[in-house]
Amino acid sequence: MGPVSENALLRIGEFSRASWLSVKALRAYHESGLLVPAEVDPATGYRSYTVAQLTDAAIIRRLRQLDLPLDAVRSVLDARDPEVTRKVLAEHGAVLEERLASTQRAIDELTRAVAAPSSHTPVHRRFHPAATVLACDGTVAEVEWEPFLQRARRLLVEAAAASGAVVDGAFGGCYPPPLDEDAQEVVAFLPVRATPLLPAPWRSAGVRVDELAASDVAVLSHLGAYDTLEDTYRELGAWVGANAEPTGDAVREHYLVGPADTDDPDDYRTELRWPVRAIA
Repeated sequence: MGPVSENALLRIGEFSRASWLSVKALRAYHESGLLVPAEVDPATGYRSYTVAQLTDAAIIRRLRQLDLPLDAVRSVLDARDPEVTRKVLAEHGAVLEERLASTQRAIDELTRAVAAPSSHTPVHRRFHPAATVLACDGTVAEVEWEPFLQRARRLLVEAAAASGAVVDGAFGGCYPPPLDEDAQEVVAFLPVRATPLLPAPWRSAGVRVDELAASDVAVLSHLGAYDTLEDTYRELGAWVGANAEPTGDAVREHYLVGPADTDDPDDYRTELRWPVRAIA
């Protein structure tokens, strides 16, 4: 596979998922001139961004997490100079000094990750047949995400046991491409063999029998704690933008090793599967 083209385009929904910036935030940054789309469809107004813009998006997200004002973020982006970054953050307050070195390292890592050729990454295509799953829905804020997953996993595992279903794969979650700023829709799922008959109490608790549709997917494994998951999304999103066509379906996260399996977050292993159109 050749190098990732920095001019490859991602539509706003896919760019939102890859960058972990909500569509609402991307529109606001466009209006302010902070992150202007590479293309805007004159007929529909639909925005598209280049893979190269994932770097700026990541820098904006990190700096806004520090509550840095937009004008100060703009200064960092315009200068692209570590000394300017240090000066801006120092002026923002002494409390941020301890986070300065890690912020600059993150910016450097983000730039290298997006610029790296895809042949140096483990991203690959794979076909997954349809799978029967037990599923439950949630709408959660970022701080509630891990507790929701832990509750959902327990609920689905207990529902599988109560229905006599045989678990046939790792617990996971489906996430639609547009990232909402306030809360994220999640469909938690647990693959099972055949189609179980759910007892009424579990149906009342929100568990249902569903199906993961067959799909070609672009796959990338994330190793370690969830707090750096966005970096893996950015790398996978860049690859998809340059090498495939997204279907628009929800991205699937499969928690191969998670909190139920180990007490050490460094041992977590999460597989991201981004649905893409089949090669003709």
